[in-house]
Amino acid sequence: MKPRAPLAVDVRTQKLIMVSNDDGFSDKMEPLFLEFGKAVYICQCFESTLCFLLSLMSHEKAHGEDGAFQAASDFHTKKTLGQLVKLLRERIDVPEDLDEYLGVGVDKRNEIVHGFLTRNASRLMDPKGRLELERELVALKLEVKRRDIVANKLLDGLLKKYGLSNDDLKRNADRLWDHLNPKEPSSSSAPKH
Repeated sequence: MKPRAPLAVDVRTQKLIMVSNDDGFSDKMEPLFLEFGKAVYICQCFESTLCFLLSLMSHEKAHGEDGAFQAASDFHTKKTLGQLVKLLRERIDVPEDLDEYLGVGVDKRNEIVHGFLTRNASRLMDPKGRLELERELVALKLEVKRRDIVANKLLDGLLKKYGLSNDDLKRNADRLWDHLNPKEPSSSSAPKH
């Protein structure tokens, strides 16, 4: 059996590992990690909205040809957020101010998902630093969320052509979820056999 090479760990991460072995450290980190998870989720929503919008545009361009939406979706889900915004620019005439606005959203998204925690590892050790990082994540998340709202408005404009809206799709998704995941009757009200 070939011996494993030692893992390369930078000093910041090494300090984090050492401190994280202390009692209660994970509890102290929980609010920050929760905020980080929310921020990453919003980033993913923004990407998903753009993928759906571009896939629907491709489906429309193909005049509803069978498989066009799925092929477009498969294609778009492999793209980065920056590439998706670029594809949107190519598809529709995006006003310069909106183009710049979306570009800032890409930058904020990248700031969150590309090393936010490792870049700020030394600040994780300090309670004040963790609170500051939480506030920064909230601000970054809101910037990305605002771009997702704009993308959803574009999507709603296209869905309107089909007599649909985001709200309709969300309600249908909720109904499908409820249908596929029925609530189990409580033991007290369950029929007895």
